[in-house]
Amino acid sequence: MSRIQDALCNMNHVSCIMHHAFLLEAEAIGYKALKVLSGNRKRAIVHSVFDRALYIRIGSNSILTVIKDKDYISPTSILLRNPEDYDLKSIGIKDGMRVEGDKHVLSIGDNLLAIKLARSSIWGSPAFPKHAFIKLSDVSLNLRVLRDVIYTSPSREGLVPLLENVELYGPLQFFLHKQEPTISERARPNIETLMWGLYRYDLDMAVKKALPILGLGPGLTPSCDDFLAGLMLSLNLGGRALLKKREGEIGFYRKVSAEICRMAKVKTTIYSQVLLNQARVGEGPKAVVELIHGLLTKDPNHVAGATKNVMKIGETSGADIAIGIYYGIRFLLSKLEHLSMQGIEDFE
Repeated sequence: MSRIQDALCNMNHVSCIMHHAFLLEAEAIGYKALKVLSGNRKRAIVHSVFDRALYIRIGSNSILTVIKDKDYISPTSILLRNPEDYDLKSIGIKDGMRVEGDKHVLSIGDNLLAIKLARSSIWGSPAFPKHAFIKLSDVSLNLRVLRDVIYTSPSREGLVPLLENVELYGPLQFFLHKQEPTISERARPNIETLMWGLYRYDLDMAVKKALPILGLGPGLTPSCDDFLAGLMLSLNLGGRALLKKREGEIGFYRKVSAEICRMAKVKTTIYSQVLLNQARVGEGPKAVVELIHGLLTKDPNHVAGATKNVMKIGETSGADIAIGIYYGIRFLLSKLEHLSMQGIEDFE
């Protein structure tokens, strides 16, 4: 593009921005969100709006999120600068409003809101720190810290009782006592068999037991979807870090994740679909990724703080995601312990 064309393009963007009632600026944009906006020619509308988040649907397959919380930025979201100055719902944004945008500016409604993107940084999921892994015994200690922080969740509507009741009764007594049909108890048999399917490399078993719990539970992202996202992300992200020499196992976890995402298209909410699709490729909200990193590379105090950040997500979502991470990392440790007993060392 020539300098003249570039200048004209910038003038058009400035003109577009000046005629909007509200003007905001993005601090960062996820690399996938930038890619969608850079080449977008599809119809875009406001899917839903909340005080601290705005969901934009582009075409039939893409959802972008405009957020105010920096801890929860993801590859498909846009983080706003100075988020405490306003809440998104009070601006007057409504579901179904038309959205236009490119890599420079996002325009919402009939001259209602413009979000400047040109100066924002590009965000991608951080990689594991090299040569920073701690001993497996220390990872086990971090998992106990994770579990204890999960117990502090004030809500029992999600899957927190899944961990609590097994601790309280022990595996055998817990199964012998009749339990109330809570969400956690409805999910428990399927989750147990799903984990057994993962252990046996039985794709059909794992997928078959994931199906009944997709969409189960309260929230925009139902509890079991959050659990599955935490599980998938920890297996795909943690698996690449811990089982780097065993491509077959890592590939199997990816197959299971892909099948779960395929079923989610007709089984659960669009919000869950976004979260699950990110987890499938080892990506997710910043706070969630940092918790998994911390479990494998940091001390218990860091893990406690990282867990508390995740727990702030939604009413039950944070706790349910954290439970999925607990199951996933504990599963990977069990695999490593089994390999070690066979004289195979995979952890470096």
